[in-house]
Amino acid sequence: MYRDMSTAPDASREFSQVIGVVGAASSFGAQMLHYLEREQPDCWLVAIAERPLRWPVERISTYRLAQNRVGGILTMSDIPDFMQQKAWDMFLEGHELTVADIPDVLQLEGVDSLIHMGSYYDGPNPEQFCADAELWLRAARIAGVRQFIYLSDVRVYGVNADTPVPITERTGKNPSRQHRYLAEAEPDLPDIVGDGSSPATDGDADEDMKVVVLRTAMSVGTIQASPAVDELLLPSVTANRKRSFPLQFLHQHDLARAIEQAVKKRLQGVFNVAGDGVVDSLEILEWCRSPGLPRHAGSSLSRNAMGRQLSKHPLIISSAKFKQSAGFRFKYSSSRAVRAYCHSVLLEPS
Repeated sequence: MYRDMSTAPDASREFSQVIGVVGAASSFGAQMLHYLEREQPDCWLVAIAERPLRWPVERISTYRLAQNRVGGILTMSDIPDFMQQKAWDMFLEGHELTVADIPDVLQLEGVDSLIHMGSYYDGPNPEQFCADAELWLRAARIAGVRQFIYLSDVRVYGVNADTPVPITERTGKNPSRQHRYLAEAEPDLPDIVGDGSSPATDGDADEDMKVVVLRTAMSVGTIQASPAVDELLLPSVTANRKRSFPLQFLHQHDLARAIEQAVKKRLQGVFNVAGDGVVDSLEILEWCRSPGLPRHAGSSLSRNAMGRQLSKHPLIISSAKFKQSAGFRFKYSSSRAVRAYCHSVLLEPS
């Protein structure tokens, strides 16, 4: 049974909206739940994860996703009549679900917006998690969810000599071989990339589900960082200790705010999200000159090929489209975001 941090579904509860989070036990997922709980007092949260949540949350239903997957999506109508009641009772008691249960759970909880952690998932099998994104998208459509938000990052653009600066949403995906699964997992929005995304209006409330892809710069906070930071930041600055090049970051507080705005404005399409400005790599290296610098920032990472490439072909994205569409202003610049991370995480004694 998995009910240690959850409240059982209650048909009598009344909330203005229900937001579901897939991969809610990830480091950023846990932070986002607390942000939404604080900033949206009239919102009910639904957390779905393969691991227990990191911290308790009050207004929430939590479901453990079984790790043994089935090959497709089923609904209760696919179960013989004489088995349906028993199957449903067992599910509600245990709150443990399989892929086959997803549409019914989303419908049962009345989920309005579903947030998928995408490349922000830091569990044991990120490739499988990203590969399952298509199943979640299909399940959300079946359940009548109004909006699907997918979190991606700059690695889908790839570190390439012909990558423009800054990168806009019109730039094609060209990831390295190890990041192809990140690009393939993104919802396919060929008709929306570019100028096609905009806030929904009152007249299109009954249209198809809105799908949003947020491609972020390296995301950092005062507690943790995204997998992209672990892979790109220290390898790039340690591999180029005498070479100056620009880096770009996004504070996780601003990312949570951006997601909230995407939900409020019912955006659709692909958006780049990054803090204002850039920060010099040598400045970051200076902030990290301390015995507290993680041990894994040594010579093995200095030989990281992508770290060397990033110094020659920086990944700098433009957030102009998101700012305009969402009416959004970042509270943290790239410099303030990474400084907070360096001081609170990298320099703290282990």
